Amino acid sequence: MDQWITTSEAAARLGVKRGTLYSYVSRGVLESKRQPGQSESLFNRTQIDSLADAKHDGRRAGDRLLRFRAVSTQVSSIRDGRLYLRGRDIAEVCAEMDFAAAARFVLDVDEPLRAPTVENSGIAAVDVERRIPLTVALIAAHDPLRSDRTDASARVLGLVPVLAAAVPEIDFAHPWVDLLAKTLIDNGLAASTTAARVAASARAGVFDALLAGYAALSGPLHGGAPAAAYELVSAVVDGTPVDRALADAVVEGRLPGFGHVIYRGPDPRAQIVFDRIRRDAPDSAALAAADQIIARAGRAVNIDLASAVIARELGVGPRAGEVLFQYGRTIGMAAHAVEEYGEAPLRWRGSSGG
Repeated sequence: MDQWITTSEAAARLGVKRGTLYSYVSRGVLESKRQPGQSESLFNRTQIDSLADAKHDGRRAGDRLLRFRAVSTQVSSIRDGRLYLRGRDIAEVCAEMDFAAAARFVLDVDEPLRAPTVENSGIAAVDVERRIPLTVALIAAHDPLRSDRTDASARVLGLVPVLAAAVPEIDFAHPWVDLLAKTLIDNGLAASTTAARVAASARAGVFDALLAGYAALSGPLHGGAPAAAYELVSAVVDGTPVDRALADAVVEGRLPGFGHVIYRGPDPRAQIVFDRIRRDAPDSAALAAADQIIARAGRAVNIDLASAVIARELGVGPRAGEVLFQYGRTIGMAAHAVEEYGEAPLRWRGSSGG
């Protein structure tokens, strides 16, 4: 209940009359609710504080809506270099759940709803990294309920096997693939989950919100990053000296498979995946190449390098990492979209300064 404040307190914080608050509710700017036994409505504290900040900036509170920095999420969090999904350490989630169970946990739903079927012949004709977005686009195009937000989580859960079927080249049941997908479910307000939330804020259906997320994910600095790490690992496996491979891999000062905008030390997801590969296949050539690269680079490794090792070792090609990123992050993006449906609509509005 600390998230909710009374009408009187909300009006005092904004410096407006109570009637003005209720006009904001009717316009969809603010959310309110009533509790049994209470005479006043309750308002979301974060929304009120954000509107107060906007008013102090010299703009009308009702026009500015919420600021980005006021956005919070319960889907995942990163604290002290550790990733938590719904409050549970990613290591625990990976140890105790398979991907299907982790998806149910993050989406907070028990049973899936069957996803609409799609014709796979056209999907198979495009590059592997385009198949999952295309599958979802076709489902959204032919789904008469695509704008219905009811049971959105269950509908996405039912989508998972359809996505796997779109890329038969990858064995999604393989324990390494299953593990990697779990680590990629969510990682805070990344570009993809933010894009999905922006679409959901405009009340796009969950499938269309996913498409917005896939678009952001496709960039070479996000979901496309594992492909560059794959080329680095492959170069060393194929005999290129490590120093030469590293020099060739650097683009605009970035070394694929290393560093992260959030984790200052090693990416905890990478450690989980590398530990599993090392346990299952200690003689893996791709793992040996990664170890050489890590030792020479002297930087904190990230999940992209671990993804590259799996793709190379399983022989599924350089773009498999992007596919698995899409597959796993579908769950996180959907969870963020559903969470956004509970917020005031159209709140993702920046300031142009004009």
